[in-house]
Amino acid sequence: MKKAVFFDIDGTLWNYQMQIPESTVLAIRKLRENGHYAFICSGRSRSNIQSPKLLGIGFDGVVASCGAHIDFHKETVYQVLLTERQVTHALSVLKEYHMPVVLEGPEYVYVNESDFLDDPYVIHLRKELGEHLRNIPTDHSEIQINKMSSIAPTVDARQFVKEMGEDFDVVIHGQGIIEINPAGISKATGIRKVCEMLDIPHEDTFAFGDSANDLEMLAYVAHSIAMGNGTDKVKNTAEFVTRSVDEDGILHGLKHYGLI
Repeated sequence: MKKAVFFDIDGTLWNYQMQIPESTVLAIRKLRENGHYAFICSGRSRSNIQSPKLLGIGFDGVVASCGAHIDFHKETVYQVLLTERQVTHALSVLKEYHMPVVLEGPEYVYVNESDFLDDPYVIHLRKELGEHLRNIPTDHSEIQINKMSSIAPTVDARQFVKEMGEDFDVVIHGQGIIEINPAGISKATGIRKVCEMLDIPHEDTFAFGDSANDLEMLAYVAHSIAMGNGTDKVKNTAEFVTRSVDEDGILHGLKHYGLI
């Protein structure tokens, strides 16, 4: 019986220096050789999943933008886009709070680079994305956006969420990093869509993750695996805690469940 295994990227498939252990590459290839599905499942937008060394591992598909975009065998099979009204409203609230924003879509990532000055994240985006990074246009009808990200270490989170309104789900990470997703959309809903499409029973679902935006995914799947380098909350949520990403955590986790 085919299983479906979903992998977060940052802190899971690779470490925060974007290094992928060789054991991870070989383990995922063996997983697929054994007849199972392997999916990336990330908060990153599809436009921000471009790394040849990552995609070169070989995956059946990608659940991107926290479930708002799904590719299967390099074809887009599902997508949720924010409306022009939603984008305009969100940008208005973010401006009120003096919060720089990253708009994340299937083809492009949009920023106002002047808002970030010498921010290392945008420098990294510029290097990684090249032509896939663009300035935010004044006409929001011209752009396709799945989700947004921002940073605000001192913002009143409760008030901010209230002002964003019911069209959005807001996930607040450490160091003030904020993800703004379409309401009701998460990695968990993306996984459910994939399993409906492929007729995978819930009991045959697995996920590996390490951080706050993995919690719904880990709570949803039948078998949840926290990376050893994950947050305490993630480890407490998971069915099994594997080793860290740099200590062959993916290999160890897949072996634990007899998938390889």
